[in-house]
Amino acid sequence: MRILKTPTKHSPEDLKALMNTAKSSKDFKKWQILYISSCYKVTANYLSDTTGYSKASIYSIIKHPDIDINHKTRGGRNRELLPIKEELRMMENMEDTAIKGQIISSKDMKSSVEAIVGKAVSDDYIWDLFKRNGWKKHSPAPNQYNNSQTDYKKKTKNHLVTP
Repeated sequence: MRILKTPTKHSPEDLKALMNTAKSSKDFKKWQILYISSCYKVTANYLSDTTGYSKASIYSIIKHPDIDINHKTRGGRNRELLPIKEELRMMENMEDTAIKGQIISSKDMKSSVEAIVGKAVSDDYIWDLFKRNGWKKHSPAPNQYNNSQTDYKKKTKNHLVTP
């Protein structure tokens, strides 16, 4: 097994301080790998068992110690069409319209979003937009229920037997 050597510009004391002030476990483990490999004679297998990283990741961290230390966290709105503030402002305007009693359809919302964004958006994006902002689908009852009651009354009236 190969003993790791850390070619870093940081002293072990600096690495220990950085390790103790890390804000995430991922940063902590990376600083820990650099600290342990600079202070002790260890192998990649040992560091792999200690930190849970693969040997290839450990070699990569040791080879390029300053790359990807201050990483961006995963997740979030990486491909957003509208920033959250603009999205909330647009939904508030739509809410004002809905409170006045006007019906808002997904087609209306889609056209207003496309006007703001400047390109076509999918129907799924509009429904996700509604869901993100707590809107639910409400539609008036179809007329068939009203018609069925009058039809029923007409049918039963014709079939009544008088004594």
